[in-house]
Amino acid sequence: MSFDHLAPHYRWMEHVLAGDVLQRARVAHLRAIDQAKNVLLVGEGPGQFLSALRRRRPNVPVTVVDSSKAMLREAKRRVPPGPTKWVQADLKSWQPPAARWDALVSHCVLDCFEADTLAKILPRLAIGLTDQADWLITDFAIPAQGWQRSRAKIVHALMYGVFRRTTEVDARARVDPSPWLREAGFRLRERREFSQHLIHADHWQRS
Repeated sequence: MSFDHLAPHYRWMEHVLAGDVLQRARVAHLRAIDQAKNVLLVGEGPGQFLSALRRRRPNVPVTVVDSSKAMLREAKRRVPPGPTKWVQADLKSWQPPAARWDALVSHCVLDCFEADTLAKILPRLAIGLTDQADWLITDFAIPAQGWQRSRAKIVHALMYGVFRRTTEVDARARVDPSPWLREAGFRLRERREFSQHLIHADHWQRS
């Protein structure tokens, strides 16, 4: 899976297709990690969330892990300065050190993986977090019923069709990560929904 070809175009494509809704979802729970001393961002892309985090907390140490060299380059170019460690690595094989971070942010990345892959990735990421860590997740979702569900299915089919051709993502449909999060000791503290329930912004916390 590689987003290298999309990296130079990702920001304007998102703006054209979704306006500011994805960014509003990304920062919906930004205050929840105001006390974090060490933040891990996985699949950060061209740096939209990190830019917002840096404006709010310019000195917090952040580790950014992304498989795309081009996305990391875009983020470095656009994000305000601060103590940031940039890591190019595939989440399928990356092994984080134990209990290093007290906040993890994984926006619009977990829905790129199939269930078998998530079952390996999520427990490894959880190992890298402290006992009272926060986990922020923004992903596309499918509502339970109504016209919103039909609309979401169309959006998902188009989205996964495009991304499978352009980035070779594994997934053909979104897999709910909740069971693995709960198994790792996290509980859902708050969920905010955007675009008629098409997008979920979640704050999970380990306790």
